[in-house]
Amino acid sequence: MKQNSKLKLDAYLSHTGNSTLILGKSTLKVPFDDTLFLEMRLAFKDSFGQWKENHFVYKSPKACSTLKEIFGNAWTAFTIGSGFPSTNCPIRPGIYDAPGFDPSVLKDSNAPKVFLYGTYKFHLYFTKNNEVLGCEAYILEFKRP
Repeated sequence: MKQNSKLKLDAYLSHTGNSTLILGKSTLKVPFDDTLFLEMRLAFKDSFGQWKENHFVYKSPKACSTLKEIFGNAWTAFTIGSGFPSTNCPIRPGIYDAPGFDPSVLKDSNAPKVFLYGTYKFHLYFTKNNEVLGCEAYILEFKRP
């Protein structure tokens, strides 16, 4: 993520007692709306420790509506927990402090619930007219219970 990104998310995990929250700050210099494209890329770490890039690629217009659809019933909890002033699209420019989002509500989303055990690298890009306005990267590890 570049310092001058137009869409920026600074997030971190906070563990308190038996709960985990995602906290942070979002800085939107442009509206987060349906004029943006959403692109997701998933890489998988193989048994030799090498990343297999583009294991899954998804690109969609209407970034805000697409994310709202992917989050499904978790969308309201996500937007409120992220500090956004509205649960509707578009989300206007501003700086938003997240009071906290419980990632366990993602079980109510429309995102895939089944993954092979292993380590994944998840990239999320927001673009407009072939310009990357913001990006996020996450490392996710799925282990046997």
